[in-house]
Amino acid sequence: MTSPKRRPYAVAAGLVLLLAGCRGGTDAVAGSQPRDGGGLIIGQYQEVTQFDPNRQYSWETWRVDRNIYETLVDEDLSAPSGTPKIVPKLATSWTVSPDATTYTFQLRKGVKFSDGTPFDAKAVQFNVRRFTDPGFRYYDQVSAATMSLVYQDLASFTVLGDHTVRYTFKHPFLDFLRQIPNSGNAASGIFSPAALEKYGQDGLADHPVGTGPFTFAERVRGDHTTLVRNPGYWGQRPHLDKVIFKPIGDDQSRVAALQTGAVDLISRVPPDSVATLENGGFSVPENKGVPQIVYYSYNFANRYLQDKRVRQAIIEAVDRTQLAASIYRGHAEAATSIVNQGNEAYDGSAVDYPYDPAAAKKLLAEAGYRPGEVKFTILSDTTGQPTAEYLQQSLKAIGIDAAVQSFEWITYGTRTANLKPDDGLYLGEWGYVAPDWVRIAHQNSVVAHDGDKYSDTSAATVQAIDAAAHNSDQAKSASLWQTAARTWAKDATIFPLLSFNRYYAIAPRVGGFVWPQQDHYDLSRVWVAN
Repeated sequence: MTSPKRRPYAVAAGLVLLLAGCRGGTDAVAGSQPRDGGGLIIGQYQEVTQFDPNRQYSWETWRVDRNIYETLVDEDLSAPSGTPKIVPKLATSWTVSPDATTYTFQLRKGVKFSDGTPFDAKAVQFNVRRFTDPGFRYYDQVSAATMSLVYQDLASFTVLGDHTVRYTFKHPFLDFLRQIPNSGNAASGIFSPAALEKYGQDGLADHPVGTGPFTFAERVRGDHTTLVRNPGYWGQRPHLDKVIFKPIGDDQSRVAALQTGAVDLISRVPPDSVATLENGGFSVPENKGVPQIVYYSYNFANRYLQDKRVRQAIIEAVDRTQLAASIYRGHAEAATSIVNQGNEAYDGSAVDYPYDPAAAKKLLAEAGYRPGEVKFTILSDTTGQPTAEYLQQSLKAIGIDAAVQSFEWITYGTRTANLKPDDGLYLGEWGYVAPDWVRIAHQNSVVAHDGDKYSDTSAATVQAIDAAAHNSDQAKSASLWQTAARTWAKDATIFPLLSFNRYYAIAPRVGGFVWPQQDHYDLSRVWVAN
């Protein structure tokens, strides 16, 4: 099936954008009220992965999935600033033990999955056993690997009644509630057990069934995914009849699609297009508190990068402030710590290593390398290629010969999961509100690839991360995570680059869209004008 046809873009004379370029959100059209009906078309900068909450990865995928699948608790994404509050969703209430090891949830009654089967404690148990219980008939190793980011420390899961469940962890886990809806790679979306039983482990992604405000209609890979309003939704009825997500990887094509009315909203706005879009009546909201960071991980199997001096030299070779100012036209902020802006433990004064190309050259010489001797490949997705090329030129200036290879997103994910010895750096875009993002970043970028084998300070880093992760005192949490991040940074274990402050562009006919202090958004209150 081809992409649905779309009428030419038009704005009625009386419909004037109120807050072009406002912070966080739009009020869309002046004098208009929220209305029901119609469809919203979103131009995404990546092809989505798969609609399986335990196997999906990438924020663009979660931005689709969270409309199908719901979590026990959610974040209130209705405000454009401030850390989103944890609010009830499929659980109406919960209690946490004083030592933060035990979480007991009262589940919402009367909720059904869109296939008509009941949501209850047994359904939650089925979901949890899929990625935690090797003895379960429907245990899935792929899901277990993904969900371990959040559940690796789970000691037990207990059904206490038809609508009561309990999670018990081996150690205190202060960030569990925040991680339930917050993990773009491991969000705890609840799927219908009947759907998995019917379609199988691999088939769930093509037949996703949840309890959310929208249901899956179709996916044409490379072209579009369509969701339609869930007529049996337990919560407040969404305004939109349907939402269509279209992957448009080319920056200029994505902008043109917005300008011509082929789409209503785009993500990852090219910095060169911000002023043009604002002058054309589109809203490009600014938000400097979003918990998202662009960074590079090191391939510790590369013989050059096993030397801390080389890794440190790479950081010192790149002027991150200039990168944000030139390549991103000031629509991004330099990042000098893995603890991203918007994180509850964010420390704006933290700096891993300052820009100092002379010191970088000296480190390479101390490591025994002549100019041009250190060679490796920088891997990137296509959207991040300009950033990779900036790094390439910066490294050339200190005597490192780096080649750039870029791929569309799905291919990129496969390529970085199978690094080659000549690969040196590979791009990531992630980040959380929850402070234990430090633990996740370390596990994903270092432990998963080298087990700390080449880390000079691995013992101190692991101790600092464990001290923060196993702490039960909320008042001490931020300080402990900041200590862990500083300890980790001393060894140049990762290379943070920048965080965006402009990301979405919205057409004047769209109302109710809010870019909250989060990497995803809520479409349930979004509407479109005639």
